[in-house]
Amino acid sequence: MPSPQPSTPGADETTRTMLRLLGGFAAPVIVYLIAWEGVARWVLPNVAGSGQGFIIHLFSLLIPCAGVLASVGIAGVKAGRLLGGGVMAVFFFFLYFSSGVAFSWLPIGLTLLGIGLAWGLARFCPTMTPDLSTAFG
Repeated sequence: MPSPQPSTPGADETTRTMLRLLGGFAAPVIVYLIAWEGVARWVLPNVAGSGQGFIIHLFSLLIPCAGVLASVGIAGVKAGRLLGGGVMAVFFFFLYFSSGVAFSWLPIGLTLLGIGLAWGLARFCPTMTPDLSTAFG
């Protein structure tokens, strides 16, 4: 009966790269879904009616920022900015246009501002190495 061959160092590099790439794509959407659910359940009910608009606008800025930073943490700074920013913009714009919120420029502007804030904060975010931007040439 043959014994199993010992794995060579770096043999699973392709698998790890693909999992990190998928995580970089999925992280912004997962952060969006979990964060807004938490805000809707635990934050908004505890805020007076007059302050709810402010809270919604604040989290319309912070949640895209957190989603992009999650992607940066998984994929690296350069790849995370591109993956997370692109996915977050497309996902939010799809939601805005499908719900009719796009008739107001404020949510769109806050989303873009949140993505821009994450691009600026990305250099300070801890990341997994190596950056995926080097993995694809």
